[in-house]
Amino acid sequence: MGNQSFTKDERLLARSDFTKVMTQGRKKMVDRTCTLFFLPNPLGHKRLGIIASRKVGKAVDRNRAKRKIREVFRRHKNLGGQDMDIVVISARRLVNLPYAILEKKLTQTLQAAQ
Repeated sequence: MGNQSFTKDERLLARSDFTKVMTQGRKKMVDRTCTLFFLPNPLGHKRLGIIASRKVGKAVDRNRAKRKIREVFRRHKNLGGQDMDIVVISARRLVNLPYAILEKKLTQTLQAAQ
């Protein structure tokens, strides 16, 4: 089954990393629920960055959206072979979307991005 944790080295933390992925990477829309940006990296593992602005909702809603995205990434981080940086920009619709549907949409998009 492998390691299913979500460690600090698997996160995008610096603003410069976010802007690099968003300017140089490929962009994919996921059914108006979120936007994904992909950029290959030489680190040997995938990294995830999440943006949930106030447009998503109050703090409770933003945190719920981020938790759902993190959980999908944690469970499917070994999906595909290419190591890349991924930035997910959440939309308001993601908050009320059931986890199973979000998981299906994001994994399909991640597979297509490989």
